[in-house]
Amino acid sequence: MLRVVVIVGLLLFALAAKKLVTWSNHVRTARSSGFVVRKSPVHLGDLWWLGLYPKLVPWLNYLPAAWTSGWLPLSKIFHLWHVGHEPFEQLGSDNIMLSSPNGNMLWSSDPETINQIANQAKHFRKPVEYFSFFDTYGPNMQTSLGDDWKAQRKMVAPAIGSHSNAAMWQSSLRQAERLTALMTAEGPVISHMKDHMSEISLHCIAQCFFNKDLEYETIKDFPSRALPEGRFGFVEAMFTTIDKLGIIDSIPKSLRDTLIASTRPESAIRNGKVLDRETLTGNVFFFLLSGHGTAGNTLGFLMFLLAIRQDVQADLQAHLDAELGGKPLDTWSVTGEFMRLYNGYTGAVLKEAMRVYNVVEFIPRRCTAEASVTDLDGNRFTIPRDTLCLLNFTAAFRHPSIWPAGPTANNPATGKYHPMLDFDPNRWNSFADKITKPSEVGLRTYFPFGLGGRACLGKSLGSIMIVGVLAYIFTHFSIELVPSHAVKEEAARTGADEKWVKERTREQALRMLVDEVECNLLIELRKELPVRLVPRKV
Repeated sequence: MLRVVVIVGLLLFALAAKKLVTWSNHVRTARSSGFVVRKSPVHLGDLWWLGLYPKLVPWLNYLPAAWTSGWLPLSKIFHLWHVGHEPFEQLGSDNIMLSSPNGNMLWSSDPETINQIANQAKHFRKPVEYFSFFDTYGPNMQTSLGDDWKAQRKMVAPAIGSHSNAAMWQSSLRQAERLTALMTAEGPVISHMKDHMSEISLHCIAQCFFNKDLEYETIKDFPSRALPEGRFGFVEAMFTTIDKLGIIDSIPKSLRDTLIASTRPESAIRNGKVLDRETLTGNVFFFLLSGHGTAGNTLGFLMFLLAIRQDVQADLQAHLDAELGGKPLDTWSVTGEFMRLYNGYTGAVLKEAMRVYNVVEFIPRRCTAEASVTDLDGNRFTIPRDTLCLLNFTAAFRHPSIWPAGPTANNPATGKYHPMLDFDPNRWNSFADKITKPSEVGLRTYFPFGLGGRACLGKSLGSIMIVGVLAYIFTHFSIELVPSHAVKEEAARTGADEKWVKERTREQALRMLVDEVECNLLIELRKELPVRLVPRKV
């Protein structure tokens, strides 16, 4: 028995020694890059860390800051949105190289460095192995590389091109009209606004591309009784929707012709590849999933944001009234009304919302060959081969020298920064002449839809959808917070006046818009805020 223990001990010692030597080599390589380097005991590809992270972090927070400050803030993978740019400020650099036993990781919040990494496809590739869960229905653009990805993009992109803009605009207006009628008919209090906004984005896609006018299941009882209040979870809702659409057989002629043609032999001549049915299905599923989740989350945040920020809501409504001027809904066009709204205050509201509540925390790229990059100050660095580059969108969008926090950005109740209070559409006035010029700093420091060849294909359609929904709702309604039952009970017990109720309700909403924000695949809210829609008299 003693012999077995000794042998096992020696093996463990040998493995540990080997790992330490490997780690030392990684540190040496990292220091040759010129970046600020910190040692990290974990790598974001470590399955043990991803699995145990929620349980370990509370205990690690008790350790002395000197032991953890260099690596732990950037290793809290589901809380990067919450810490924003702070880790980079604390370490004194916008580019931090974390060196771990299993490899080096470059965390970047520098917009110039991020742009260069995202646009050098020759030296940086997407680590698609981290996204295999998107292959539920088959291979797709999200999980493909090289020629396969190029061929799929070439075949799929025309199906969601600019010819769909008018259809998406009309779909967004039609669906907003339908949903608001249903929501207001249910009663004065709307308790599932986040769910409604998630569903309306799916309905806009279904009507625009599949010619399907689905029922609003977040309003009516769902067929499933497995969940409380007759509601679906996201996955079940998505699978049910796909089943209803029939995926392939229900695609309208304009979309079907483009995609189905790619499954035929002659596609090899045009596109260099024949799309098999599984890949076709996989891309349709991914298109639904990505379009539904991103737009729905953004709309949800916007509803709550405007309910809290009545000042911004009033400015938005004034802009809508000036631009739309009481015109009949059926005369609103994508080339006229949408373009004016998007290039004005309504567009600024959307852009600012996607800055403070961005869609994803970061995107990864792996360096396949040694590459040189520079930062905003012109400093040059060398990224070693096999470095995992993590492009931190959240931190870049809160970069203090580019997007400085406003004077009222700190929550008086906590003294801490709050994205909702830093929400300022007027800051976009200073970028008005730069947004359309990619060479200018305005666009190069703001990229909510991604960068490079793998940027979101649905950027235009997503913007059209969200602006259409906003335009209809806030032309016809105002949105207000509704006090929770707990606030009402406390007011009744203490005899507090209406002013106290409003202040307490707002405080709870502000707290929720930080504490209940969850970051996994997307940045989203875990809970709902009760609100009401009040018809406007315009």
